[in-house]
Amino acid sequence: MVFRVFGVYCFLKGMLELNSYDLNTSLVHRKEDRYFVLALIFSVFVYLGLLVSIIFIFVIPILVLLPLFAQAIMMASIRTNGVRITPKQFPEVYETVQEQCAKMGFAVIPDVYVMESSGILNAFASRFFGRNMVVLYSDLFELIQAGGSKELTFIITHELAHIKRNHIMKQLAIIPALWFPFIGEAYSRACEYTCDRMATYFTNDADAAMNGLTILAIGKSLYKRVDREEYLLHSSQERGFFVWLSEKLSTHPPLPKRIYAIQQFAGIATTTVFKSSKIGPIVFLVIMVALVGSIVLGVVFSKAIVQFADSITETESSDELLAAASEGDIERVEALLEGGMDPNVTDGEGWTALMWAAQLNELEIASSLITAGADPDMVEHSYEETALTIALFNESLEIVAFLLEHGANPNLQDSSGWAPIMTAAANGDAESVQLLLDAGADPAIADDTDRTAADYALENGYDEIAQLLLERGEPI
Repeated sequence: MVFRVFGVYCFLKGMLELNSYDLNTSLVHRKEDRYFVLALIFSVFVYLGLLVSIIFIFVIPILVLLPLFAQAIMMASIRTNGVRITPKQFPEVYETVQEQCAKMGFAVIPDVYVMESSGILNAFASRFFGRNMVVLYSDLFELIQAGGSKELTFIITHELAHIKRNHIMKQLAIIPALWFPFIGEAYSRACEYTCDRMATYFTNDADAAMNGLTILAIGKSLYKRVDREEYLLHSSQERGFFVWLSEKLSTHPPLPKRIYAIQQFAGIATTTVFKSSKIGPIVFLVIMVALVGSIVLGVVFSKAIVQFADSITETESSDELLAAASEGDIERVEALLEGGMDPNVTDGEGWTALMWAAQLNELEIASSLITAGADPDMVEHSYEETALTIALFNESLEIVAFLLEHGANPNLQDSSGWAPIMTAAANGDAESVQLLLDAGADPAIADDTDRTAADYALENGYDEIAQLLLERGEPI
């Protein structure tokens, strides 16, 4: 049976991408790996049961694909409506994200978005077609104006820790356990404790960490008036079955317990003590009787299974090229290309290394990639952009000229008929318009709305560009 379990686990390994970063063990909550293995074994038994049942054909898509589809829809909505943090969009926060990612050893910086939240104070990490994301709710993000930048840094780092520990992908592998009371929630709570520790460690500011959690409890203004010891003392005195049950059915530990855990981790003296509930052992004993097999396997093989999972999820070489290009590391890019790396490898959204070079205006990297055979006309999936349209959008004139000189199609249209010259005209980029015209761009190309580049130039008040386009062949 153990070998069957390992076999199914290998089948699920595509959903797991455990990082190879060797974290200090003191940062990881002592129960996180154990609860993960327990939940994984439970899920494997569920999958095995479904595999020998005729209903598995109908249950598996609902159990696995439906949550993934719903997640993809939600993330797509955020990507199209949320405000993405960039060097030009809230640069101080972008710099914070870069600094924390460097400390935590990220190869590729996750996308960070801010979205309106109707007063909800929260943030979360997710993954969308191979790209990691952190989403901050706007009311929480307003801590920037409220003098809470350190607290915001803790919250951002907490979400980055979820990505670093790969909690998102791990949860996809234990979907059956997440639907079963207690098991999935226990793992999730342990993950929260781990991320609190990691965020406290990498920000090196326990006070900001505790303030950040207090903000989640009472808001971004009143948190400054909270007597922290009184808050923890009151919570530690709450007793009863429903208090215990509320915590055990929650994916997050009570905020006072999380603050208390940070105090213990940071060695901060406190008079408050959270005692273990007497109700828990009784209920836990019942669960142990029902799931004794899973528990024994989890305890005995937890370390071996985690090590096995780490060994089978090494970073793929294709990701290395994309990571090197996104970091502007010309030496790594050239070394990978010389080693035979395909210059046209893509991530889950279709981004290539050449697109990253265009995004960052890295001419040397672009030159190395083109020399190695990179295709300048490859199209990414989300917005149907090419390296040329990305360079035009960022007004990277050197890259625009280089790509056009090396075969980029100046008349390549997307599914809506949008052409590169429309991007340049709509942005008022006269130099790029001239480069495109000289390279053979057709100013008479129209999109699905029958509008041309000249129309977009006029619409945005760029009359001289519109006149240039008309003189070069646009019908009046």
